[in-house]
Amino acid sequence: MPTSKARLRMFAAPLAGWLFLLPDATVKGYSVPHTLYVYSGVLLTFVVVLAPIARKVAADIREQEEKPWDKVPLNTFSLYWMIGSGTACTGAGACFWEYLAHG
Repeated sequence: MPTSKARLRMFAAPLAGWLFLLPDATVKGYSVPHTLYVYSGVLLTFVVVLAPIARKVAADIREQEEKPWDKVPLNTFSLYWMIGSGTACTGAGACFWEYLAHG
């Protein structure tokens, strides 16, 4: 399970990304609204893909570490959830891109 140091890094990573992303986008001449849209969409996709299955995946990892001689069977629901929700989030982001361009 994650340590307190790892939890702090997971909390600070999006903020640090935001602090470095905006100046970099401005210097390169990218649109700030489009940059924030893509960054927010990617972060939201991680949450949607990982949050519902995090406990099951963590339990599988813990079980594999406790019994390295036995292979933990693949959890097909988790695999399909990650693929399906990631595809849905990407599709939604592509659909809403048009509204960002005109809004």
